[in-house]
Amino acid sequence: MQPNSDTRVLTPSHVKNYLKQRSMAPLSDVINRFDAPTDAVVAILEFWQQRGRLRRIYTQSAAGCQSGGCGSGSCSTSSASCQTAPASNDLYEWLEPSAAPVGFDALVDFSEAWQPRISHKS
Repeated sequence: MQPNSDTRVLTPSHVKNYLKQRSMAPLSDVINRFDAPTDAVVAILEFWQQRGRLRRIYTQSAAGCQSGGCGSGSCSTSSASCQTAPASNDLYEWLEPSAAPVGFDALVDFSEAWQPRISHKS
C-alpha cells in the first residue's frame, strides 16, 4: 500500500505519527520515509527529544568514539556522551507519556474542588 502523499511531507506531526506507528525506527528509515534532507529530519527529531517524547538510542560502539569522537581519545563514561552527530543507524524510540501523573485521581480532586456553597438562612 502506497502511503498518502500528504503524509510524506516532513512536519513534526507526520514524524510523530510515523514513529508512534512503528514505536522505533533508525534515522535512515525516517529520512527515506520523508525523502528529506538529513538536517531537516534531525531538527524535527531533536524537537521531539527536547519535549521528552523521543529517545535516541546510540548504535555506535565506544570503539568508534575512541577513534576521535571525544577529542580526548577516550570515553570513560559512555559512548553516548561524546557523540554529537546522529549516525544513520541510530534508533529513535517514541515515548508515550503516562495517562495521568502519579498520585492524580481526577474524581477525588474534582469532588474536593467542586463543593456547592449552600447557605442556610433562617
